[in-house]
Amino acid sequence: MTHILKSMTAILSLIALSPASYAAEISPPTPQGWWPHFESMITLAVVLMAFAIAWLLNHASPKWRAIGTSLAALSCFGIVAWFGSVLASGVLENPKPFQAPMDAFKPTLLWIQAGIAFVGGCALIIVAAGQFSKGTRLVLSNANEAHRYGRVSRVLHWATALLFLFMIPTGIFASMIPEDAWYRTEYNVVHKTIGLIIFGLVIARLVWNRRSKRLALDASLKPMERKLAHSAHVLLYALLIAIPVTGYVMTSHHGYPTFFFLIELPSFLPESQAYIVWGLFHKYVLQYLVYIILGAHIIGALKHRFIDKHDTAFKRMVS
Repeated sequence: MTHILKSMTAILSLIALSPASYAAEISPPTPQGWWPHFESMITLAVVLMAFAIAWLLNHASPKWRAIGTSLAALSCFGIVAWFGSVLASGVLENPKPFQAPMDAFKPTLLWIQAGIAFVGGCALIIVAAGQFSKGTRLVLSNANEAHRYGRVSRVLHWATALLFLFMIPTGIFASMIPEDAWYRTEYNVVHKTIGLIIFGLVIARLVWNRRSKRLALDASLKPMERKLAHSAHVLLYALLIAIPVTGYVMTSHHGYPTFFFLIELPSFLPESQAYIVWGLFHKYVLQYLVYIILGAHIIGALKHRFIDKHDTAFKRMVS
């Protein structure tokens, strides 16, 4: 009985340990003057913004949907501003030592993604202007309908998508931060917390799909397009589950904890050199698969809307 109580006390002490106390063990302390647990406040702001945008994009009023689109544009410009702070930090010039040859491409990837965010923000401003001037009222049920997704599926979809898009450039930067940077642990609190939230949202979406049946692929798609679309959806779900799982296993085998806001979650896996293999999948294989599959998903949606003029396929999730 005494042994069990000691074990429970040890586990509770690990959970109660704040990220700041852990940071003191592996990186310099946070400079004086910073708010306590500012990293958790930043994380909460990002998550709330994603859900607010996802909700507003599916609001009945076109004015509120336009506000949601405007906030999405602001988020894109926020990524551009964040990239400006990355440039000012000097990490791109003096990153953590490369672990693989592909690491040399990370600064270029960040430049490309910042450029895409800027272009996306400009495009969303144009869309928002159109919604303000000639939008129509959107009447949605919570459950999925025969020819379009319901509000629950849409909010889960867009909240997950926005958080995942946020994680792509910030995740690259997380792997570049030098070990002696004071904000390394704080940054990982943001990264790991949002990763856990994305994992939870994907599970919630899968459970909801069992309760409210997922729509069949649009009838306007050609047979080959239907196969590609189905494969892309399956692979995206698999990636959204595999990325946080491999990240957790990688850091656990490396001896690092996982964070959920202020809570430090103890690892239930022993330290092992296996983190190298898991890191290969998390940082490289899955990362580049994301670029391919997500890019194909977005390009396919835009093709159906603007080239094939298949409004029904595009509007099932956006209007």
